[in-house]
Amino acid sequence: MFLAPCFFRQKRRPWGLCLRHQGGDCNTLLIPMSLTNPWFILALFATAGLYHLELISTLLNLSALRAGVPARLRKVLSDEDHERTREYVRAKSALEIAEQSFMLVIMLAFWWGGGFGWLDALIRGWHLPPIREGLAVIGIVFVLHGLLTLPFEVWNTFSIEREFGFNRTTFGTFVMDRVKGLLLAVVLGGPLLALLLWLFVHYELAALYGWVVVTVFSLTMTWVAPRLFLPLYYKFEPLKDESLRARINVLSQTLSFPVADVSVVDGSRRSTKANAFFIGFGPTKRIALFDTLLSGHSQDEILAVLAHEIGHCKRRHVPRMLGLSLLGSAVMFALLHFALHDPRLGQAFGIANASIAWRLIFFSIVYQPVSIVMHFISSAWSRHFEYEADAFARSAMGDAAPMKEALMRLSRDHLSHPTPHPFHVALHYSHPTVLQRVAALES
Repeated sequence: MFLAPCFFRQKRRPWGLCLRHQGGDCNTLLIPMSLTNPWFILALFATAGLYHLELISTLLNLSALRAGVPARLRKVLSDEDHERTREYVRAKSALEIAEQSFMLVIMLAFWWGGGFGWLDALIRGWHLPPIREGLAVIGIVFVLHGLLTLPFEVWNTFSIEREFGFNRTTFGTFVMDRVKGLLLAVVLGGPLLALLLWLFVHYELAALYGWVVVTVFSLTMTWVAPRLFLPLYYKFEPLKDESLRARINVLSQTLSFPVADVSVVDGSRRSTKANAFFIGFGPTKRIALFDTLLSGHSQDEILAVLAHEIGHCKRRHVPRMLGLSLLGSAVMFALLHFALHDPRLGQAFGIANASIAWRLIFFSIVYQPVSIVMHFISSAWSRHFEYEADAFARSAMGDAAPMKEALMRLSRDHLSHPTPHPFHVALHYSHPTVLQRVAALES
């Protein structure tokens, strides 16, 4: 197969370029220069426009780094710790800007250089059945994206996180984690994606059926993942501290929150950052505590953190957030239904007759502005729920001090930005800032 450049001009449209099979029909647009295509405008905003939005957010967040320690944090945050936090935020922000800038340049060069059309022509040349061809398209794009972002992930893990004392991941563990993730994507995502492609090929209302399939899959994974997949990455052992176990049992009984068992997770094998979470649905839950949480906090602080998590369950925050997520998914599939039936979507990216797989990829790009709006709404709701869970923990402990101490220590130990810019918070934070949470607890 020989690809040769071909110049064309359609009626009432600007000049463009394409690639042409010698002796065949033109199917691949090299540079989709038509500004009359609404998908092209939306795609440009979803890439270059959102890049500038994120850049502004990051720069504003950097400008909010104050020289002095906030008054409420002076009890746990020294001047040295505060300066170290500022250096960490700057380093992470610089890496974030570098990665986003690199990915934008690659995206625009690949897009406007006819990369999508070239890759489509290459895969079509394999003469695969439609479903397998779709899996190949999405799989190759997925792997290419992962390879492009991998150097930044390595730099973050083995340079920044290690420099500031967080990373304990060996290179072997890092590689195995990525291999496990790729295998899970193939084993779980492959059949799901094949089913979705089959639905879109055979049914007019495939978007509706696809939403039902994804909803069932998501709900199943919410129950299955902590039991089957987390043990692939972490080791769970029973809590050996009998005193703490007894106090946890008393707290759970007082709050009418049955706990089946309490486990310790070897989070320190990868990072020094602390965490805690619940596993399970229904009347009985399992508690998992990171060993870094146990080593860095008092029993009262650990109990306050658990009471906070219990508060989420008691206030039914999890099903409410899940409902919002399903609503957002319904919006996405509704928009997807209209996008897939518009041939201009593929043309905006340089493919005159794009397959279902390519249109799914292109839709994921143009959907980003809507996704940000949905994330903005869910994050605002989540921040409200965090205040409620903090108040529940204060009531359960009979005092605000344990929760306050836990929050301030976690913020210090994680080198969290103590005074992030409100615009950055609105865009990215699912939790209020530590100063906002402490102030709410005190009030």
